[in-house]
Amino acid sequence: MKMGKVKRRPPQRRGRTGVGIRMPKARVVFCVEGKTEEQYVRKLVEERYQEHVVPVFWGASHETSLRNLIETVQRRSKTDDIGEGVWIICDADENVAHVSQLKNWLRKNDKFHRVAVTRPCIEYWLLLHYVDSPRCSNAKAAVNELKGHVSGYAKGKPLPADLLLMTDRAVKRERTLSASFGSSNVWPNRNCSQIPDLIDWLDALAKRRQTL
Repeated sequence: MKMGKVKRRPPQRRGRTGVGIRMPKARVVFCVEGKTEEQYVRKLVEERYQEHVVPVFWGASHETSLRNLIETVQRRSKTDDIGEGVWIICDADENVAHVSQLKNWLRKNDKFHRVAVTRPCIEYWLLLHYVDSPRCSNAKAAVNELKGHVSGYAKGKPLPADLLLMTDRAVKRERTLSASFGSSNVWPNRNCSQIPDLIDWLDALAKRRQTL
């Protein structure tokens, strides 16, 4: 009896998942200074990266110091999976005393340790979604200025639903300001936000996963 030819499936390209198989989301660890930072990161991931990233938060969501954030990461990373890496998100306000500790932490594993500092505070970054150049000189002024754009704003309260729709605009504004004042390396030497660095990193992560 003549047997039919055996059909062979073409080999899949290495790294690609089969049809119908969903690739696990990338684990990214965040250690944040306060509830506003956590709310922002959660909304950012939900709006731009929900198909590719699952955010994991270490530490309590309340006001704390950069020193405590670093110590939390050092302790948890000994036993927990850091996934694609660890991001510390904090304000420059009142944390300048811990800059040396931050630099040491970054040097120990610069491939997986990252930081996004905003000076004076997270509200400065939120303001860039609404204005070209925030006028605030300190944290209190930043909060008051933001209230002029976000009615009833208060730390820990839900952020406006449309804020994340203006992310690219805020990034462009920060890049323009940074170009005019020059780079500030690890610690900001003027009012600025390093959150665009986080967004660039997440964009690159999502793009890599789209090609797998």
